[in-house]
Amino acid sequence: MIIGGGPVGSSFAAQTATFTTVVVEEHSEIGSPVQCTGLVHPRVVEMAKAEDTILNDITGLRLVPPGGRSVEVRTKETKAVIIDRGRFDRRCSERAEVEGADILTGHEFIGFEREGKKLSVKVRGPDGPLSIEADLLVGADGYKSRVGKLAGIGPARDYVRGIQADLEMRLEDQSVAEVHIGQKVAPGFFAWVLPCGDFTRVGVGVSDGAGTPSSYLTAMIDKCGFESAKRLRTMSGVIPIGPPKKTCADNVLIVGDAAAQTKPLSGGGLYTGLRAARWGAMTAVDALRDEDLSSKRLLEYDVKWRADIGKEVDRGLLIRKVFVNLTDRKMDDVCRMLDRPDAKEVLATGDIDFPSKLASPLLKAVPSLVKFSPQLIGSLIRREQR
Repeated sequence: MIIGGGPVGSSFAAQTATFTTVVVEEHSEIGSPVQCTGLVHPRVVEMAKAEDTILNDITGLRLVPPGGRSVEVRTKETKAVIIDRGRFDRRCSERAEVEGADILTGHEFIGFEREGKKLSVKVRGPDGPLSIEADLLVGADGYKSRVGKLAGIGPARDYVRGIQADLEMRLEDQSVAEVHIGQKVAPGFFAWVLPCGDFTRVGVGVSDGAGTPSSYLTAMIDKCGFESAKRLRTMSGVIPIGPPKKTCADNVLIVGDAAAQTKPLSGGGLYTGLRAARWGAMTAVDALRDEDLSSKRLLEYDVKWRADIGKEVDRGLLIRKVFVNLTDRKMDDVCRMLDRPDAKEVLATGDIDFPSKLASPLLKAVPSLVKFSPQLIGSLIRREQR
């Protein structure tokens, strides 16, 4: 049984539907509410077979520091796409159903009890509480993961709170994603402006404890001169940063945001979550066939996803540690250093799913970047060379 009908839970279900697989989703409709910027690498759309969800292609980046001297990088290659996240979620769910999974919407996960080698999973639906027997319980239930908590699996190390608004206005340049940084703009994270065709998405993420994100969003909209634009919709959410030490227990594993399998720099979790779901599903299928759902057997999932995406997550945590300690003045200094042809040539090769791979080539192009945190950057380079 899988708790959570988002893309990660649905992907897991699609890959395990040779067994009786049930997806429990608390909301009455898959894909609502939306809690994502919708900016992903094209490979994510390919992984989900959801090409019809693309709203726009992005080929460039504009980085705006506190002082306002922006760094702009343009390419001929599509570096990212903006998707209709609600439709994307529904495509993933439809794929799971086609493969044979059962989807229960409007049902809330309450808890579970152990009955021998199986679990009795308690859910509450429109017609009252239900008990469903399960060999394996998968928590794809977001950053608060009740599944993980009840199984004794620890929470994420940190959190970022985000909010965004879709504005009824069309940007003239539809090819560039804009990122704003600064302690007064988005403390501990960043703000974004995304061209989505006939509407524009403006959002802000702030470190947990940095105040109410909505006030930063209003300030960001004003800063961009969009205050007169009509708000079509407003969405908010929480991004978990830093996975717990373990992501499985007897008869239980967690995946996606529930396991904080997000990119620490951007907060994106679709690519990493879908990759982790692949390893989780492979492990689950083998374990179910062997009738061994012990934590020792399921640990294979933990080992495999960490070997696949764990290094990038760890490097991202190091870079994030450097970033959150930068003052506005230092952020301006960094951007000035990056605003040169050789540095921008390196930035143009970047991949939003593997941002840490830019560290070494950027330091070769601009060695003076190391002064901002010699010890942490040295540690990052050593890890990259392993």
